[in-house]
Amino acid sequence: MRAGDVLNGYTILEDFKVVGAGLSKWTFAERGGRQYFIKEFLSPTYPDDAAPGSEKTKAKKRARCATFEAHHQGIQKALAPLSAYGGNLIVTLDFFRWGAKYYKVTEKVDAVGLTAADVASLDLRTQLVLLKTVAHSLKILHDLRIVHSDLKPSNIMIKRTEVGYTTKLIDFDSSYIAGSPPPQEEIVGTINYYSPELLGYIQDAGVTPAELGVASDVFALGLIYTEYLTGAPPPFDPAFHEPSVAARSGATLRIPRAGVVPELADLIDRMLSSDPAARPPIGEVHATLMALRPPSDGAPAAPAGPPSVLRGKGLRTAHRRPSGTPAPTGRLVGKLLHKLTDRTDP
Repeated sequence: MRAGDVLNGYTILEDFKVVGAGLSKWTFAERGGRQYFIKEFLSPTYPDDAAPGSEKTKAKKRARCATFEAHHQGIQKALAPLSAYGGNLIVTLDFFRWGAKYYKVTEKVDAVGLTAADVASLDLRTQLVLLKTVAHSLKILHDLRIVHSDLKPSNIMIKRTEVGYTTKLIDFDSSYIAGSPPPQEEIVGTINYYSPELLGYIQDAGVTPAELGVASDVFALGLIYTEYLTGAPPPFDPAFHEPSVAARSGATLRIPRAGVVPELADLIDRMLSSDPAARPPIGEVHATLMALRPPSDGAPAAPAGPPSVLRGKGLRTAHRRPSGTPAPTGRLVGKLLHKLTDRTDP
């Protein structure tokens, strides 16, 4: 597909570009006078009857495609009621197969491209808005027991608004139900932001699937917050190479205190705990941030307020789940998400 071609009703505006490690390509497209972001997955590919290979091989590929479809459709169904176009969760608006390839369509976000060092140079009031909005977006996921699983600065887009900046949380392709991650060999992401338990699971070092919950995201967010406030990851012995390796090896990660509000530093230190049970839940993170005020300021920091990601019954769904509802189990992420959505309040 090239610029000018039409893909399932979307007019391609630019040639596709390769993303990251080459697992996908992306471009922008237009339909109905609105522009969108389109991602093409390079794997899996669906084999039709004329595709090369034995019937047994094609049957295995089709089974993998069915699991892939169920995962993405489950994520899309679970999040669709919770976000509107223009909200702070950039959810999948369309997911389809075109020929052998799969495509995902989301809202196009005009990000400003601020780096962690750029954010670290902003005033505390502006930084707090960014911290609050991403915490609120993550809380929506965690209230549904959905683990984002690939939190990193590039998946938190920063957008300029009329009064400052806000964040847009993107890329839920790796998300899963807490306690039910995909097999180790299917885990993707950036090791720089792995939690200690995620690293142990991938390395088959005795971490069970049940130990991979929403606290894994909180650790990654603690790393990101440290970068947002100081311009760099928390310090650790460089022999460990990655924060998760250091934490798993017994090192205690802490945010440098210079220039950081003590209450905020205390919060982030807890988020960086090597013990998932010792980390604060995202609801507590968000509430703590909302209560903070910049020093030497007689008025509270301007609250971000609930970002405009909820509407109608989605507001209730995002914040309530029937008490006593057991955590979902099973391997098929898509089906689990469907079941979980069916159990949430209307």
